[in-house]
Amino acid sequence: MPSPSNDHATTPATTVSLLNLDRPKPHNPEAEIAVLGAMMISPDAATAAFSSLKFEGAFYRPAHQIIFDAMLALSADKGNASMDPVILADHLERSGRLEEVGGRSYIVQLMDSVPTAANIDHYLDIVRQNAVLRRIISTCTDTIIHCYDCDEDVHQLLDGIEQRIFEVSGMNESKDLLTIQPLVEDAVTYLEKLIDGNPDVLGLATGYEIDRMISGLRPGDLFVLAARPSIGKTALALNIAANIAMGAKPVPIGFFSLEMPAQQLVLRLICSTARVSLSEFRNKTLSNSGWMDTLRACDMLRKANIVIDDTGAIDILELRAKARRMSNKHGVKAIFIDYLQLVRAHTNRNASRENEVSQISGALKAMAKELSVPVVVLAQLNRQAEQGEKPKLSHLRESGAIEQDADVVAILHREREKQLSQKEDDGAGLDAELIIAKNRNGSTGTQELLFFPRFTRFENKSRISEADIPDQ
Repeated sequence: MPSPSNDHATTPATTVSLLNLDRPKPHNPEAEIAVLGAMMISPDAATAAFSSLKFEGAFYRPAHQIIFDAMLALSADKGNASMDPVILADHLERSGRLEEVGGRSYIVQLMDSVPTAANIDHYLDIVRQNAVLRRIISTCTDTIIHCYDCDEDVHQLLDGIEQRIFEVSGMNESKDLLTIQPLVEDAVTYLEKLIDGNPDVLGLATGYEIDRMISGLRPGDLFVLAARPSIGKTALALNIAANIAMGAKPVPIGFFSLEMPAQQLVLRLICSTARVSLSEFRNKTLSNSGWMDTLRACDMLRKANIVIDDTGAIDILELRAKARRMSNKHGVKAIFIDYLQLVRAHTNRNASRENEVSQISGALKAMAKELSVPVVVLAQLNRQAEQGEKPKLSHLRESGAIEQDADVVAILHREREKQLSQKEDDGAGLDAELIIAKNRNGSTGTQELLFFPRFTRFENKSRISEADIPDQ
């Protein structure tokens, strides 16, 4: 009795066979001939082809690819794009590949096959699109085979597949040359928006006076907020996130909390917004006015579009995947990560921690550019920052790559010994400094802040007034 068939059991060889189906991959030999012929007729056509078909495997027929590569080499050697069939044939003969492409007669035939180069752009589109389709087929086939024989982590496999797909999509991009006139017009528009204080140009307002130096949190930027433990970097990050999500023009934000559970994070947001102490709830000493402030803060936060992920020790590949989903599903315009040293890298086990942190910071910068959003990542300073001097860039823990990849590095500093005499519930607040140690596109400097530990809230010291100081 024959064994029952399993329709779902497919070997790699069977799968590849089903994919190929003995069919030739997409190509158009007439368009390839037309491109090569037009290149011999017109230097402009040759220049356009060199720009549009600069990736590997642009031509389906090996002979056509050899001829194109020979033209490219001649153009580089001669300094011009003029393709004389005699010179081209001589070049191929000297390289021993003339007969491989069909001899001198075929080269002349290519030139005679196209009466004009006027339709070169159309020919190039056909050749490029077929090349993209062939690359997609090859990428998908290799991916399937790799999945069957996979001996690596699934998350790493997915990230590799995604990267290869992005490479394919880049093949179909062809940038046109730009004249200066429209660029100048765009620059004037940009400057006018700067004068008017357009938030789309200046970036997302943090709510603190550092906006004057950094022009807000700008899309594609990696903003590093560093401090020693228990200085208040999570509190400041939450304050900035709340200012963005509940500002005059609220925008959605994403918050990765690797250290603190989501519920605890929300409680801190509520207390900071309401300017009440969580201990007053625990001790049952909250006043009626404090309770009303809390309810108002809860209503404000309900309306805010804040997406929180509290996965502990998240992998950098998983973090990037979740960030993409946040961007696609919720439209987040800023991403916060608390904090960098808790993110796991995807390297071999023998890699040093410095290399891991370097990989993580580079991936976060790439994520900011990919999603076109500012990424605010918190980071720890090493113990040298407590040796009596003000913290600086070299005190960033574990890797100088953070300093290299970051567009802005802000260091939060409080002189603990100086504040020992101050009570933790001092209504005047504790002195704090936000040091802009690196600013790729602007100035550096120090912003003075006041920190209210009871409410985990920072305020601008220069703008503080009696009305801003919470009641005791």
